[in-house]
Amino acid sequence: MKNNEQNLSSKEQFFFFISNKDMYAFKALSVLEIVEYPHITHVPLMSDYVKGVTNIRGNIITVIDLLQRCGLKQNNETTKRSLVIIKKKHAEKEIHIGVIIDKVFEIDEIGSENIEAVPEFGTKIDKHFILNMVMYNDEYIPVLNIDTLLDIDILSTLSTKKG
Repeated sequence: MKNNEQNLSSKEQFFFFISNKDMYAFKALSVLEIVEYPHITHVPLMSDYVKGVTNIRGNIITVIDLLQRCGLKQNNETTKRSLVIIKKKHAEKEIHIGVIIDKVFEIDEIGSENIEAVPEFGTKIDKHFILNMVMYNDEYIPVLNIDTLLDIDILSTLSTKKG
């Protein structure tokens, strides 16, 4: 029984998804739900990657374009997109943010032996957006850092662009 407990503690669940033909992951405990891409109401003066807000079962959710937030361009081949609702703490309160993705891949457990540090260079997105790398299906997949990617102080900064 003790060996079984040790095996459970050395694994972590990850939510794998596709954006712009690349695979990424979030820690599964941060993912509340996946919803079909909803109508989004634009909010003026926000940064380009803040797409606006939407209503999910009576809750107003801010929607972030993952690729734009990471400085990547979206290919226009994607027709069906989804919204992943992420929960995170901010000022002692749990908040929910919608992140646009192309496609859900799966949720899977990864053993600690397959979790690596972020390399100094060679990743498609800035390394401060990456928490760590996981070996999954013989590939290294970046696990995105929700704290830096969805930093409320940065996301709520008004755009300096003139409209």
